[in-house]
Amino acid sequence: MSRFRQGIYAIILLLTCLFASPFIYKQIWNNSKTKSPKPAVKPPVAAAQPASSADDANTATQPASEGETTPADAEKATEPAPAQTGVQFVESGREYFDDALFIGDSRTEGIRDYGTLKNAQYFCHRGLSSYQIDNSPVNGKTIWEFLNGKKFGKIYVMLGINEVGNDIEYTASAFRKLVDGIKEVQPDAIIYIQANLHVASFAETDIINNERINALNSKLSELADNNKVFFLNANGIFDNEYGALPDDCTSDGIHFLAKYYSNWCDWLCQNTVQKGGNSAPATTAAQPSAETSENKTEEQTSAAEPTTTKLPQNEEFSNM
Repeated sequence: MSRFRQGIYAIILLLTCLFASPFIYKQIWNNSKTKSPKPAVKPPVAAAQPASSADDANTATQPASEGETTPADAEKATEPAPAQTGVQFVESGREYFDDALFIGDSRTEGIRDYGTLKNAQYFCHRGLSSYQIDNSPVNGKTIWEFLNGKKFGKIYVMLGINEVGNDIEYTASAFRKLVDGIKEVQPDAIIYIQANLHVASFAETDIINNERINALNSKLSELADNNKVFFLNANGIFDNEYGALPDDCTSDGIHFLAKYYSNWCDWLCQNTVQKGGNSAPATTAAQPSAETSENKTEEQTSAAEPTTTKLPQNEEFSNM
């Protein structure tokens, strides 16, 4: 190659470098400033909660709508067992219920029809509520006529599943008037307020659900003085890990299958007290009065029917 051609090529190469170098240097500079992109930020994941244990049954998580749960719901899922009220409940025999009366709705009808406490008396029917009990006769008698017709040693009250969708305070006030009326008419009776049992998860609605049942039960428990009035909560022996009635215990989600009412009756026998709040001996029931004998008739054990039925104060409480 001639020196002329070499000179031409050298000039072309030099010009090319002069024109191209600014672009090359700029690209190198930009590349040196580029950083790797940050990974997308993931939302924090709550730590997995430990499975509920027997010692932590009162904080079992209850599923809310759409499968969500909240700490408040978890605390409400299962309420304390009666032993946690500070009263020593002990076991008594079936004879403890010889002078007992059960007041309630269709669930109490289940105790009457399928339970083992056949020696007790019952004032119950489907749909009975604390709002309408004054004007809801059973077998031709109102609750006050019934209570005035015989002296009872123990009175068990379980109402509320039909009222749980309404205002809790309003329902509690109706229940309080009922309990006050029972105290007035039956001043010597021990009164047991039974907590409303939970429903199965598949039966929960906006109106009837376990969160509202727990809220109502909490209000009803405040009526107990642990001297004359006691609060009993059997939910602990039936609830599943979600604080709900197990699906295999019920067909409709609200009422027990017949075979489970005997379990409920056994539990009631295991949670009894005597007058004044003292524990009843495990092998004895309530003591009879001095004039009681094995051969006395029902007329002798019953209080005389008054010519006019005694009603409690505030009996005009408005019904819904």
